[in-house]
Amino acid sequence: MRCIQRTILASFSLPLIICFSQAFAAEHNVTHDEMQVLLKERDAAIIQLQHTVKDLMTRLDAVERSIDPERSAQSPPLPNNSGASASTQAQQGFAKLEVDEQAAQRALERTLTQGGALLLPSWRMQFGPSITYSLNQTDFPALLEEGDFLLLGSNDVERAAVKANLAVQVGLPFESQLELGIPYQWVDEEIRTRIQGVPFGQTGERNGKGIGSLKVGLAKTFVRERGWRPDLVGRITWDTGSGDRTDNGVFISGFESVGGSLSFVKRKDPLVFFGSASYRSFMEDEGIEPGDQFAFSFGTALAVSPSSSLF
Repeated sequence: MRCIQRTILASFSLPLIICFSQAFAAEHNVTHDEMQVLLKERDAAIIQLQHTVKDLMTRLDAVERSIDPERSAQSPPLPNNSGASASTQAQQGFAKLEVDEQAAQRALERTLTQGGALLLPSWRMQFGPSITYSLNQTDFPALLEEGDFLLLGSNDVERAAVKANLAVQVGLPFESQLELGIPYQWVDEEIRTRIQGVPFGQTGERNGKGIGSLKVGLAKTFVRERGWRPDLVGRITWDTGSGDRTDNGVFISGFESVGGSLSFVKRKDPLVFFGSASYRSFMEDEGIEPGDQFAFSFGTALAVSPSSSLF
């Protein structure tokens, strides 16, 4: 409403300034310099009116895109009217700002797509390589043999892992998506034995590497964002358990499992809120059946440049 009011006021102010300048020039003996000042004021009013109209068109287009996401791919570019040199430079600067905002929005959408909160359009493919580093320390009790005696001690296991993953996503019809993940891991482990906090024996070190389990998933958008409703994306994933289980005594890959999740995305400019809840069930293998898992997450994302986003 405020944008519309500013546009109406600017529309009325332009002819008033022109009429006032003509009447003032007719009633008074206006010099050449004074007429140049009046003309500059008129040009400034024209440029301000053009900026106001473009700002209003941009905001209306953003509102229509939030109501109908498909419009973003079909909406025509804003008209670029020719005019004075100052007006042309201002329009070029505004158009450059609009392009940068759209590029930043695409960077934000890429982040959400890689995180699984948004799906790709039909038959569009995306490759997402990533590298993660993790450090875990586990302390558990152990019975230690010292001569004819059994002592109660503890084993401190430190596990450092570097995991490289190649994620492939392919958009499918009916707002669905096929997902593949192929990981590779390098793991270093150190085992320290202690009795009442005092080191006992030598520190054991070992390392291993290998291909992890292939992961296959299918995702679908059930609800599109409109008003207070967020985007809702459902997903089913299968961890095939096909990777290298161990290497040099180091655990590399996990067990076969099947899981499902439900994710949501809600835009609140300039932020995007997202979250998910998931459940995973593991299969028994060699007499070992890991416990089932339930997980949830919540976060927000912000586009900080056309090529990067913070989440």
